[in-house]
Amino acid sequence: MAPIETLLPSGPWWLYASLVLISWISFTVIRRRYFHPLSHVPGPFLWSISNLPILYHNGIREGQLMHVLPKLHAKAPIRAPVLLTVKSSDEHRVRRAALNPFFSRRSVLELEQQIIKTKTEKLCGMIIQTCLYEHDESPCSTEAKGDKKGKGGTGNNIFDMHNAIRAYAVDIITEYAYANYDASDYQEAIRVVQLLFPWFQTFPVLMTLFGWIPDWFTITVFPPFKKWIESLETVRVAVTKVRGEIEMGIKPDRRTIFHEMIDPELDPLADEDVKGRKFRTQLSDVIVFSDAVNVTGAGADTTGSTIGRAIFEVVNSPEIYGKLRKELRDAFPDVESINLRALEKLPYLTGVVKEALRLNPGLPGHLPRLVLSPGATFNSVPLPPGTSISMSAWLMHHDPVAFGTGQEPTVFDPERWIPHTREDEERIRMQERCMVPFGKGSRNCLGQALAMAELYSTLGNIFWRFDDLVVEEGMTREDLGLVELFLGYHPRGARKLRILTGREVR
Repeated sequence: MAPIETLLPSGPWWLYASLVLISWISFTVIRRRYFHPLSHVPGPFLWSISNLPILYHNGIREGQLMHVLPKLHAKAPIRAPVLLTVKSSDEHRVRRAALNPFFSRRSVLELEQQIIKTKTEKLCGMIIQTCLYEHDESPCSTEAKGDKKGKGGTGNNIFDMHNAIRAYAVDIITEYAYANYDASDYQEAIRVVQLLFPWFQTFPVLMTLFGWIPDWFTITVFPPFKKWIESLETVRVAVTKVRGEIEMGIKPDRRTIFHEMIDPELDPLADEDVKGRKFRTQLSDVIVFSDAVNVTGAGADTTGSTIGRAIFEVVNSPEIYGKLRKELRDAFPDVESINLRALEKLPYLTGVVKEALRLNPGLPGHLPRLVLSPGATFNSVPLPPGTSISMSAWLMHHDPVAFGTGQEPTVFDPERWIPHTREDEERIRMQERCMVPFGKGSRNCLGQALAMAELYSTLGNIFWRFDDLVVEEGMTREDLGLVELFLGYHPRGARKLRILTGREVR
C-alpha cells in the first residue's frame, strides 16, 4: 500500500493538517461518548456525539425530527442542543415585562371591536362576496372560466382559505402591534427564513456570519430572501419613526408595540435599580427590533395554520358541523350579537378550538428547558443540573394515555373536552396537563390571548354564517400534517385548503 504522503498534495503541511483534523475528531468523539456529563445516558452512537442527525432530519428532510424521535425514544440520548434563545433570565424578564401588558387579555378585549372583529368581518366578506362574483385578483376562482354566479348562486365557487386565513392572521398581529405596518409580503418572507433554522441550530456560527453578509449580496445569491430583507427594513423604519415621535413628545392615536418597548416612562425596572435602567437603555435598540420581528413571525402563520385545521375538520364531519352550527345559532340571534366573551363560554366551540390547538400547535417541535439544581432523575437516569432537556408539544398532544380514551389521539373529537361524568372531569384534567400549544412557564407564548381571540372569533363567525362549506376534492389530512421548522408548517408539496361555497345563511 502506498504511504499516505503519496495520496496528498506535495508539502508536509497537508499531512500535519490531516493528522490534526483526525486527532480532533477522534478526541471529540471519545470525549462526548465516554467522558461527557451525559455519557451514561443510553442511546444511538451517532446521536450521542453529533448534531448532524438533527440537521439531517430537520434541515435536509425539512422538519421530520419530531416524527422520527418517537421511534428512537427507547434508546435516544437526552442531549444538550444548541439553544437559539435569550440566555439571561434578567434580560428575558425585562423584555417580557415591557410586552406583557400589551398582549394581556384586557388589552385584547379592548381592541376586539377595532381590530379583531373588523378583520373577521373582512374575511367573512371575502367568502361571501368574492365567491359569489368572480374577480381577477381574489382568493377565489370558479371551476370553469367565465362561469360567473350571482348572489345566491350554487356554482362550484372555490375560496383559497389557506392564504386568506394566513393573511387574516398577519393583518391582525401587524396592525395590533404596529398600527400601520404593511404586511403584504411578510407571510412569504417568514416562511423562507424558517428553512435556515435547522442549520443555525447545528452551526450557530452561521447565524453570526449571515448577519455580516451585505443585503445586496444576500439578495443576489439568494433571491427568495429579498422579501425578508424588505420586511426587516420596514420594521427598522417603524422603530425609527416611533423613537422620533417619543423624543418630540408626539402622542400617537394608538400605542404600538414599539411605544411599549421604547418609551422610558414605561421602563419596567425604572423604579427598581440603576443597573436595571442601564441594562434597558443599552439593549433597547436590539430588543425593539428583534422582539418586533419575533412577535410578527410567531403570531402570523401559526394561528392561521391552526384555524385552517379547525375549518378542515369541521367541514369534513357533518356531525361536528351540525353540532357547532346549532350551538352558535342558539347562542346568537344575529351576527351582530357575536362577541368574544360569549363565544368563549360555548362548550362545543371550545372543544373545537382545543382540538385544533392539540393537533396543530404553533410550535410542535422541541422546546428546551434546563434542569435546575440539585438535578433530576428520569427513568432511573440521573441528570445533572444545567442539562438541557426538551419535549415536543406534538408528541404530548398525541399521548395515548391522555388522549386515547374513547377516540384515538389522531382523531379530531371536540367531545373529548366536554365532561358528562365525574370520570370525564378527571380525564379532562389530565388532558389539560398535557396540553402545551403555547408552551408553559415563564417563557410561554406571549400572544396566547390574542391567538385564542382570533380562533374563537374566526370559527364562531364563519360557522354561524355558512352551512354549506365543502373542502375541495383531493385534499386529505396528510396535507395538514406538520413538520418542525421551529414553527409548524405543512409538508412541501401539500395541497392547500380550498373551500367550495355558494351562499351565506342569515
